[in-house]
Amino acid sequence: MCASTAFIFLWPQILTRAIWCDIFIVATENEVIDMRGRPKKEITRDIVYKVRLNAEADHMLTQASEWTGQAKSEVFRKALLGYYRAVEVKEHMKNRALAEAGWPTDHISQQRLIKCPYPDCGEEFVVDFADYSDEQESEGSMGGRCEHIFDTSDIECPECRRRLHAVGIISEYPIGAYEYEKITIEEDEE
Repeated sequence: MCASTAFIFLWPQILTRAIWCDIFIVATENEVIDMRGRPKKEITRDIVYKVRLNAEADHMLTQASEWTGQAKSEVFRKALLGYYRAVEVKEHMKNRALAEAGWPTDHISQQRLIKCPYPDCGEEFVVDFADYSDEQESEGSMGGRCEHIFDTSDIECPECRRRLHAVGIISEYPIGAYEYEKITIEEDEE
């Protein structure tokens, strides 16, 4: 049953084999004729995690994705890799310190990106609050807790050269692991 009309007839439920007759193509069930799909990746990613984000975290993820031109999933993967490497180094140092002298004393970074609170400026810059903080240590069930507490007007905006008032706390628990932070930046009243 050949036809000279230019169309393709595919009906996999009842057809049994592929037959060429002029331009008429018949395909069998389980056969694919010139079917092109997505090429297989060398690295398969078949483990799925659901991550819940608040509005601020979603904004940060979206910004990072836009700035780098990468998909949000790739931003997550790279952030995980960076975090893993940092923790891996700390773990190595901790094990070495434990073997040599006891408990590790490495603290988390207190560098934070802040925004100048003056409406006519709004410059964003990095401040290391370690230069302005006092440490308050305590013990918890997982080990030591360290709260870095600061209240300073010694920070100057590099753009507008006005002083800022920063008050807050950066907490790590156990020592070396980020727990929480609360930082308020406002115009200096003096």
